[in-house]
Amino acid sequence: MFTLDSIGIILLFTVFCIEFIVILLHMPDKKLVKDMMANFSLGLCIIVVGLFEKGMALGFFTLVYHFAVFTPHLCWWLWIAGFLSCDFIHYVYHRIGHRTRLFWAAHVTHHSSEHFNFSTGLRTNFFHLFYRFLFWSPLCLIGIPPEMILFFESISATQNFLVHTEKIGKLPVLDWLFNTPSNHRVHHGCNPEYIDKNLGGILMIYDHLFKTYAKEKAPPVYGISHNIETHNPVKILLHEYVQIGREVSKLKGLLAKFRYLFSRPV
Repeated sequence: MFTLDSIGIILLFTVFCIEFIVILLHMPDKKLVKDMMANFSLGLCIIVVGLFEKGMALGFFTLVYHFAVFTPHLCWWLWIAGFLSCDFIHYVYHRIGHRTRLFWAAHVTHHSSEHFNFSTGLRTNFFHLFYRFLFWSPLCLIGIPPEMILFFESISATQNFLVHTEKIGKLPVLDWLFNTPSNHRVHHGCNPEYIDKNLGGILMIYDHLFKTYAKEKAPPVYGISHNIETHNPVKILLHEYVQIGREVSKLKGLLAKFRYLFSRPV
């Protein structure tokens, strides 16, 4: 598992460095360079914290697995069930991240760039790593081994990084089934018709099932509804939490505060 993570990390930074050099050779806009460097900084944070989180998640998953209703032996159908289950939880978690202010506060970091390239895949808020794994833990109760969950999560994380590119166009059949660059460009678009679309991890089947799939038609406009206009990594990480803190402090009563935290972001 950790060997797979090491390969993924090497791949991520190799691809980033190649892309960064190519972009520099084309004399890019200074804002793009600053954006990529901010993304690189955030990527370093997510990887360092992620290595710690893997151990924490493995320990917690192992604990929960002791209470599993049944523990089947490894076989082909368990691998298929594990893959589909992990991808479903990814879809659910991702959808919650778009539909509730509390979880959007971390996820908005990833969407706040007005550019779309491999470095955008590194632009992730490490705060969510401290609770993200809890959403996958129920899978251990139905017999999905902890190592299998972490294996599929590593595969998903690497694949999710590689779809952040405009260099690959539409892939008709593959776009319908998988999370491809075209589908993920839609996901990052703040065009009204693209908001909260294509939430799948590796597969698009749950987006088709729950009506959140959208094809890439109009060119995506990247960013969020209220762009933050900063390349400061700390502000990129915290800006939504700061805004939430201001709004919550104005509300009276725990119920009103709770409703705000779990209301839909605007």
